[in-house]
Amino acid sequence: MSDNLRKDVGQQAQEKLTPDSQKSTTKQGSEKLTSLGDKAAGSLQSDDSKSTTQQVTDSARSGFDSAQDTAKSYTDQASDKASDITNKANESIPSGGQAQDTGKTYLDQASEMTSKAAKTVSDTASNLANQISGSGQNK
Repeated sequence: MSDNLRKDVGQQAQEKLTPDSQKSTTKQGSEKLTSLGDKAAGSLQSDDSKSTTQQVTDSARSGFDSAQDTAKSYTDQASDKASDITNKANESIPSGGQAQDTGKTYLDQASEMTSKAAKTVSDTASNLANQISGSGQNK
């Protein structure tokens, strides 16, 4: 399998950097399908048959996917924890008003953590795209 059967690095970077709000539903669906195909092709293709650029791209994608999974896990954990705390507070305080304030505080903290995690993932993806686009195109 050769790199000409794979998605071009520039195309991948452009797709990641263009907001979904600027793409049609058809374009978004097409990108997801071709990205899944490229990801599958990358996992089937041996590293010694990949160009340096494609190796870097596949490695960056793997790191990005891992970062997304980690961010989602942290977000889910924070949300679950905030929900648990709110429920416990509601059970222990008859009026519920104070519990709602406490729950809101924890939800605000969870929201802030989620925003920070999303920004970190976005910054990492942008940095990787910049590194990839600046890496050597030869092998």
